[in-house]
Amino acid sequence: MKHKVRLIICILLLWELLAWGIHNNVILPFPSETIVTMGKMLGDLNFYQTLLITLSHVLIVVLISVVLAFVLAYIGYCYKVVDEYVSPILSILQAIPNISFVILVLLWASSLQTVYIVLFLVVFPLLYHNFISGFKNIDHDLRDVILLYEPSFMDKMLKVYLPLIQPSVLSGLKSSLSLGVKVTVMAEILAGLPYGVGRAINFARIQFDMVSVFAWTIWLVIMIMFIDFLLEKFIQIE
Repeated sequence: MKHKVRLIICILLLWELLAWGIHNNVILPFPSETIVTMGKMLGDLNFYQTLLITLSHVLIVVLISVVLAFVLAYIGYCYKVVDEYVSPILSILQAIPNISFVILVLLWASSLQTVYIVLFLVVFPLLYHNFISGFKNIDHDLRDVILLYEPSFMDKMLKVYLPLIQPSVLSGLKSSLSLGVKVTVMAEILAGLPYGVGRAINFARIQFDMVSVFAWTIWLVIMIMFIDFLLEKFIQIE
């Protein structure tokens, strides 16, 4: 904890020195001004609505992706030929730059649909690879026991397989949520969505209000770190 506090202090000092050296708020605002702006945001209801809109985009897509990735990973686990086809395709998707997804999807879909589709194309492959890895790591003896007792499909999914691959599920969730926030904001900006954090950052950029751009960026970093912290605590409890 002490090291983290020292690191934050060092970053703020370096930021302050650079801001004094440049002395141009359009290029690099002072940390004190940014912190004051962040404080003012806390008193604005629109700030919370904006954050919730972006977070809702992330949660909706991640939850849908978790269900679909789990089902497809289970099919790939049962039938290896499915995984042999699916894994390479999803690996190719992961290699495509996110900005290319946005540009291509915008040709066919609305701004909001673009955000959802792009986020799904980024998050789904990550979750699938985590889940299929978890399935493949299940001990062979446990597989024999499952076959022996023949539980119902829902019991097998919820009471057997899900607990067995829980570390992979939690790891995938942690990665997808933090990545999802960053991709969503980028997609909101590029797709020109009229609401959300991406819109707020883009509007501040157009107004040359770099203080607000930095303030929103720091709030996003704090939100991602908070999500990671909660999931890390949950993983430790489990």
